[in-house]
Amino acid sequence: MSRNEARIHGLLRKSLVGELLDTQFDLFSARSKCAGNITKPQALFANHEALAASSEYFASLLSRKFLNDPTLIEFQDYHTCEGGISLSEYGYASNSDLNEEEEEIDEIDKDKEKCVEISTERMSRTASNLDLAIKGTQCIMLSHRVLVTDTAFNIWQALLYYLYTDEIVFAPLQSQGSKIARHSSLDGPPPCSLKSMYRLACKIKHDKLQAKALAAIRSSWTEHNILIDTTTAMTNFPTIAGVDLLHEVDV
Repeated sequence: MSRNEARIHGLLRKSLVGELLDTQFDLFSARSKCAGNITKPQALFANHEALAASSEYFASLLSRKFLNDPTLIEFQDYHTCEGGISLSEYGYASNSDLNEEEEEIDEIDKDKEKCVEISTERMSRTASNLDLAIKGTQCIMLSHRVLVTDTAFNIWQALLYYLYTDEIVFAPLQSQGSKIARHSSLDGPPPCSLKSMYRLACKIKHDKLQAKALAAIRSSWTEHNILIDTTTAMTNFPTIAGVDLLHEVDV
């Protein structure tokens, strides 16, 4: 049995006796054009032992009493993010992995008024949904609950899936004329943005995942899109991935 298979079997055994889920990550999944903030928090559940065994970043993160990453917030209640957070509070405002919320507004002169109404309604609806979600998961004994404020929900989901299974599926680059599939079947890894995963792999210092993402980016570049993507890399990843990416890619 391979190390990967042993890890999956261990997670399955834990799930059978109710010991699997003890860590919750809350991440945002949308950007509101109307209110100008990051919205729609969603929860991901994980096992901290499996994460710690797969990543030094998570081993260090989940062993500390206090988080030392300013983009991560440990909290107990959802009230701190139920209405979303502003773009200035989000650590990756140019993130294309966030869904764009579409609000229907009929008259330009009533834009602001309707935005307020929509935002208030959304906050109320989100709070109600979260109350139901929390009531439905009260049996889960959480040892960690962390709000992630610089990574989209679907990217973190792909990261956790990779740490569990060593499998990852990268979506084509946007410069190739393709859009990232927001929904995928449950029989395989959720697709994720190449450049966003490269950025995250650099942040958590996961060399193997970083190399996978970099190799995929290299193979995706052609004479038709390389100029667009190198410019985007320098704009979006100046301190984390941009310089490394341009130095490591043969052009």
